[in-house]
Amino acid sequence: MASILDYSDEPRFNINSVAKLTSMQPVTIRAWERRYQLVVPKRAANGYRLYSERDIAILRWAKRGVEQGYPISTVNSQLKDAIKKNAWPEAVLNDKSTVAVHPARTINRSELVQNFTKALIRHDERMSSDLFADALGSLKLADLFESILIPALVDIGDRWERGEIGVATEHFASQFIQTKIMAIYQSLPLHPSCPKLIIGCAPDELHEIGPMMLAILLRDAGYKVEYLGPDLPLDDLLIYVREEMPKMLILSATMKASAEDMIRFSEKLSGLKPSVAFGFGGAAFILFPDLQLKIDGHYLGPSISESIKKINNLFPLKNK
Repeated sequence: MASILDYSDEPRFNINSVAKLTSMQPVTIRAWERRYQLVVPKRAANGYRLYSERDIAILRWAKRGVEQGYPISTVNSQLKDAIKKNAWPEAVLNDKSTVAVHPARTINRSELVQNFTKALIRHDERMSSDLFADALGSLKLADLFESILIPALVDIGDRWERGEIGVATEHFASQFIQTKIMAIYQSLPLHPSCPKLIIGCAPDELHEIGPMMLAILLRDAGYKVEYLGPDLPLDDLLIYVREEMPKMLILSATMKASAEDMIRFSEKLSGLKPSVAFGFGGAAFILFPDLQLKIDGHYLGPSISESIKKINNLFPLKNK
């Protein structure tokens, strides 16, 4: 998980914006500045305070400590000590129900998956949110995705196919998880000076949770990631890639027809100068493995963790 240090220190936000982003009162923010120098905003030409993304991350982290029962003076001392040791804390996400911390206890993953699945099937948003926050606070992101969220989604999908639940319930579960993980994606630092990766779904592909998870883990690892979403028109995508020239374009396909669309597209992409690497994956390439050899690019493997390893090998990050 990204540390507070990973966030930009460029002053950009006024105090009202910071108050909304942190769910704090402006008077509390000013008090923490004045009494503890928790954050030290810059001043704009008009005299207004301007805060950075790092200031916001610090305030979120301090707020969570206070919510957990620690005095703000203690939280401030912990932060200052950590900074002196160059051991910046991990960042708190912008979903106020979730926080990134080192695992504090062992959880029963099988039991958590069962309870989370049951809550989603009941459309119990509050319980689902509590269980999601519990998992996020106890697991690394990759473990959260591969040992909790994906098994829950698979179970719900199987129940829908067997006629045990309706399409509304399957959509509720998918949308709930998608919304939660998008909040994580948007909370992570952008890494503007690192290798850029563009990620999305092939034409007619609407199943985007998998590629979204990949985008989150790559951004968390330190890459500059741009996630474009589902059902990308390939002709327009080629124009955009030619303009942006990322290090790699990554597309996901669960349907055979969508995967086959990538064959011709990969040939066009390979003609770009300078070259842009093409990565691909998804259920279609597991069900129809012969397609892996027909695409001019890098098959990233059957799992998210394997995809991360292959991308790390292709584009190693400096100082990581």
